Amino acid sequence: MIIAIYAGTGKTTMAKLYPQTVLDFVCMPYKYVMGQEDVDSEACKANPDNIMQVDWPYNYVSAIQSALNNCKLLLIPTDVYVLALLRQENIPYYLCYPQRSAKEIYRKCFVDRGNTEEFIEIFINKWDSFLATFEKDTYGHHIVLKPNQFLADVIKSNDLNLLLH
Repeated sequence: MIIAIYAGTGKTTMAKLYPQTVLDFVCMPYKYVMGQEDVDSEACKANPDNIMQVDWPYNYVSAIQSALNNCKLLLIPTDVYVLALLRQENIPYYLCYPQRSAKEIYRKCFVDRGNTEEFIEIFINKWDSFLATFEKDTYGHHIVLKPNQFLADVIKSNDLNLLLH
């Protein structure tokens, strides 16, 4: 199963809580040409100096298909190009994103975890646009997080919890 999850909503935490079944499938090495030391760095995300991989997002979707064989729950970012390719390939996914009212909570989260101004500009200044796109998605199943709620909170109280055990 795939959950496409918005920035700051708990991908890394879920993977740490359930390492045997959940994989935080980072897109950075598929999206950008970069050194291995930069892959997990919050400071490298949305860096305008990053050089795009020529085969993005096809390379990432191909890697997603391969990774699905090795885990029960695959967490990916909510990249619209990746989601479009998943739909095209008839690969089901859940879409996890916050309620619109949580915008300032997420701004603080991004600042506190060391994201760059460029990252914050993308995910906060385009907040309403991103959320509107997700709300219109009729292909994926929706998980809408309340303010101060994260994916792990929802999974525990949902049928998805069965996947983790």
